[in-house]
Amino acid sequence: MKKLEVFQNGVFSATGLPVYQIGTKNEDGTYDITVYDLMDESQAKAKLQELQPETKVEAKPKAKPKAKPTVKLPSKSDLSGMTKIEIEEEMRFHGLELDRRKSKNDLVKEAVAYLKSM
Repeated sequence: MKKLEVFQNGVFSATGLPVYQIGTKNEDGTYDITVYDLMDESQAKAKLQELQPETKVEAKPKAKPKAKPTVKLPSKSDLSGMTKIEIEEEMRFHGLELDRRKSKNDLVKEAVAYLKSM
């Protein structure tokens, strides 16, 4: 249904005051009259409120927070199977900076201790 509007459609012949009616506006600027009663502006606005039910603004449902993607933590055996460079890169991804000058066994121990504390 098109939106109803109050529009002026002439004047009262006896008083010279504007006449208002209610209708829908066409693309060419003309109106299709819905309520033919001759009214003053306040009467027309009151009648328009009666005709148009209150539009309920429905609140959009809140978006569910997306679950943070779970990051697979490497196990001790996973870390033992990696090279020192791979261990360093993997742990950098998890927020730990390792010193490659240490032995691989020390790097694995440090990484496992860090991952357990998370």
